[in-house]
Amino acid sequence: MQIREISTRSFRNLESTTVHFADGVNLVVGGNGAGKTSLVEAVAVLGNLRSFRSARWRAVARHGEQNFRVEGVVETSAGVRFRLQQLLDVGPPVSRSLLINGGAATTERYLGVLPVVALTAADTELVTGGPSLRRVLLDRLSFMLDAATLAEIRTYLRTLRQRNAALSSDATDSEIDAWDGRLAAHAARVVQRRMGAATRLGDEFAEIYRRLRGKSFPDMTLGYRSDSWLNGCETTIELEESYRKRYNVTRIRDRHAGHTLEGPHRHDLRLEAGGRPAKEVLSSGQIKVVAAALRLATVVQVESERGEQLPVIVDDVDAELDSAVFSQLTMTLASQRQLLLTSAHGDMVSGFFPDARVITMESGSCRNNTASGD
Repeated sequence: MQIREISTRSFRNLESTTVHFADGVNLVVGGNGAGKTSLVEAVAVLGNLRSFRSARWRAVARHGEQNFRVEGVVETSAGVRFRLQQLLDVGPPVSRSLLINGGAATTERYLGVLPVVALTAADTELVTGGPSLRRVLLDRLSFMLDAATLAEIRTYLRTLRQRNAALSSDATDSEIDAWDGRLAAHAARVVQRRMGAATRLGDEFAEIYRRLRGKSFPDMTLGYRSDSWLNGCETTIELEESYRKRYNVTRIRDRHAGHTLEGPHRHDLRLEAGGRPAKEVLSSGQIKVVAAALRLATVVQVESERGEQLPVIVDDVDAELDSAVFSQLTMTLASQRQLLLTSAHGDMVSGFFPDARVITMESGSCRNNTASGD
C-alpha cells in the first residue's frame, strides 16, 4: 500500500496544496513550525480518522475555521487506486463526510482502505499512561484483523450506557436482568476478540523488542488483563455465562455506584518488566523502545493479514531514539514499505536513507512539490 498524494484545506498551518510521495522512504524536513508534523498528521487523519496529536478536532482545524478537508490518493500492491476524501466540521456537534472514489462510504469501509501506523513522542503514553490508550491499540488491531470488531465494540458501549442508566434510575430488577443478559453477551464477544488480538500482538512484540532492545534492557511480558474471576473462561459461551452471573451478583453494588464497575471497559493490556509494571521499572529511553515495538508489532500483524505492507510514519525520527536504537529501527523498517519520516535535522538523517525523497517544508508549504514519478 502506497500513499501517492495528499491535499488539505484549513488543516493546522498547512497551505492548500497537494504534496506527492514516492515509494520507499520520504524524508520530510524543515525547521520548527514549518509544517512537517502537520503534514504527516494529515496523512494519519486521512487513513485512520484520528489525529496522533490531539483528541480535539477544533485544535486540528486552522484557527478561526469551522471545518477542514483532507483528500488523498492511495494505491494497493495490486495497483488498485482509491481516492479518499473527508470533510470534518468541528461543531459542536462534530460531523464528518467520508468518500471513496467520489461515493459515500461507511466508517468501517473507509477505515479498511488505508491503515496508517504512526510512531510519535506521544507513544510513551502506551506504557506510562492509563489503560484506555492500550485498549484502543488492541481494539484497532482487532478491527484490522476483523472489521466486525468496530460494530461489536460500539454495541457493547451502547448497551453499557443503557445498563448504567437503568442502574442509576428506579428500574426494576427484571428490567436490569434484561440489560445484564445483553451486556454479558456483548462483553463476552469483545473480550474474546481482544484476547485473540493480545495473543497475536504479544508474539510479534517479543520478536521486535528483541531486535530493538539494548544490552541492559529487561525481559518484557505482555498479556491481556481482564476481570480476575474470568480465569479459566476460554469460549464465548463461558465468558457470557460468567458475566451474566457476575452482573447479577454485583447488582446492588453497581446500583450504589450508579454504573457498571466490571467489564471490558475496565480491562488493560498488561506490560511487565521482570514481573513488575513496566512504567515502574523502565527508563525513559527503554519506554520509547517498548512503545515503538508495540506499534511495529501491530503493523506486522495487519500486514500479514492483508498480504501487503503498509505505510509507517515516524515523527521526529532522530529526536526520540538514541543512535543505536535508531539504527535498529531503520533496519527493522527497511523493506518495500513506504515510510514518512520527519526531522528537523535533515542533513544528519539523510545519510541513513540515501535514496529517500526529501520533502522540504517551510511556513506550511512544500518547497519541492513535484510528482513522485510513479
